Amino acid sequence: MADSDTEWFIEQVRREQAALRAFVRTIGVRAEAVDDVAQEALILAFEKLGDFDREQEFGPWVRGIARRLVANLVRKELRREELMNQAMTEALLVHEPDGPSSALANEDHMGALHLCLEAMPERSRQLVHWRYFEDLSPVVIADRLGRTANDVRQTFFRLRRALLECIEQRLANPDPSSAP
Repeated sequence: MADSDTEWFIEQVRREQAALRAFVRTIGVRAEAVDDVAQEALILAFEKLGDFDREQEFGPWVRGIARRLVANLVRKELRREELMNQAMTEALLVHEPDGPSSALANEDHMGALHLCLEAMPERSRQLVHWRYFEDLSPVVIADRLGRTANDVRQTFFRLRRALLECIEQRLANPDPSSAP
């Protein structure tokens, strides 16, 4: 890429960056992520600069890149959330065939879940409450805690695994004195 192309791109970024950030914010990106999404859109635009027709306007083109980027992020987050909720659902549900014993089994399962939640440290219970009872996303929880969303997702992975192990242990041995 010639220096003149890079200079032209930098000039376009100077002219359009505030409008791009405003656009990204208006399509629903959280305030704390707006700059990151706008920057990613500009990086993609720079990488695809050879495909851009300079007879067209740069602003709408880069906003289109940002729109597609956000749409991809939303799809990815929905898949991640679906997988997280699926894992929790599997941990909370009894995989028994329908029949007279399934209601009792589910009651036992829910009782075990309740006891396992009570046995968790307060901080872990708070995280579970935020995520599964207040339906807060890992990104929002991470913001509250000053941690990364990935760190929070890893914490939930460990919490779900610990809950599942605790539930299985309680169901296998319903004597409360031998529970973890």
